[in-house]
Amino acid sequence: MDKLALKDVFVRMLKHKEDEPSLAPAGADAAVLIVDDSRTIVRALSLMLERAGYLTLTAADGLQAITLAKFHKPDLILMDIVMPRMNGFEATRILTNDPETRKIPIIMVSGTDQPSDHIWSMRLGAKGFLSKPVSREALLARVRVVLALARRAETRTLPEDSSISVTAVKY
Repeated sequence: MDKLALKDVFVRMLKHKEDEPSLAPAGADAAVLIVDDSRTIVRALSLMLERAGYLTLTAADGLQAITLAKFHKPDLILMDIVMPRMNGFEATRILTNDPETRKIPIIMVSGTDQPSDHIWSMRLGAKGFLSKPVSREALLARVRVVLALARRAETRTLPEDSSISVTAVKY
């Protein structure tokens, strides 16, 4: 992608109106791990999330994402698909199968809008899919919904006499 096209994507992603109400819940202090090899995309997503009150961490590939997810335990991960060293599908599979990280919801963020990418993302355990360029409204709405569903899943339990907790939530 040439510099002019990349700059245009960045500008469109950051465009927002000052009089818009925030789409993040009041006091949003959730930590979001942004995984993308494009510094421009990382910066755009970080700015949108931070302006809405979220904390952000960043990783440039799937291997870094796994390390940071295990260490920091973010509330949510935004995962690109095409990256060097380890792609987003591989990282998502590892994270969703690891007992330490399996409860962290993942939203795939991709420059392609192929149906096969959507299907593989969901099969691997992702809780959502966003296509680049991502609008501020779409990003914050999806983040808010996925976080709310994840929090609801954590608090749902069976009656007190049962030691089994319900963690399955239909997305």
